[in-house]
Formats: sequence, C-alpha cells, structure tokens
Amino acid sequence: MRVFTCLLLVASSAFAYQVTSPGGNQGWTTSGPNYLTWVRVDTDPANFTAVLENDNTGYNEILYSNVDGTLGTLLCSAPSGGWTTGFAFRVNLAQDPEHLDTLLAQSNQFNITATSSGGSTMSSASIQ
Repeated sequence: MRVFTCLLLVASSAFAYQVTSPGGNQGWTTSGPNYLTWVRVDTDPANFTAVLENDNTGYNEILYSNVDGTLGTLLCSAPSGGWTTGFAFRVNLAQDPEHLDTLLAQSNQFNITATSSGGSTMSSASIQ
C-alpha cells in the first residue's frame, strides 16, 4: 500500500503547474523585461499568486495575486522598491495571498543581476 501511495504521489506531481522560466541560466535583470512562464494542466487551480523569494536573505514579495493560470506567461514589473539583486531567488506559485506556504510550483533558483546604464548585464555565475 505504501508503494502504491508513493507512486501515486510521484505520478500526480508530474501533472501540475511547472515554472519554466526563470530558473538556472535564465535569470532576471534590474531593467527587465522579466518574464515568468509556466505550464499547467486542466485540473490545476485556475489562479495563483506569484511570489518572489530568497531563503538566504529572507526576502519575500508578492509580485501578483489572482494570476490567470491559463495565460502561461506574465511580464513581471518591478516591485515598488525596484528589483533586489542577488543570487538564489525563486518564484513560487502559491495558492493565494492568504496561503503563501501552499505551493503549486516553484522555479529553480536564479539570479537577479544589475544592468548598467548602457543596458549590458553584469555577468555572474548561475546557481542551480
């Protein structure tokens, strides 16, 4: 019975929201444009809340709530204080603003890098 339950959990996790960008080598910059992309199946919740977090620094900011999951892509504007630069960020797709710990999906870690006034991105190593 335990084996069946584990297999069922693994199989069901393969059919859920998945963040396809950002993550790994696909990071964000302080000047943007910064896109959040995902895939979903019909049985996923219709909406979610997009949250930018960094466990290393404790940074946690709701980017958008009540996102239409059928869109598949969202152009993310900078938060009111601008983009925070650093390493090991993630975007979480949470159930709603009241349940930020109930995750539907989570991106791989990525970096947010500063851009110079000329528009070129400062280089940095990606964390995966």
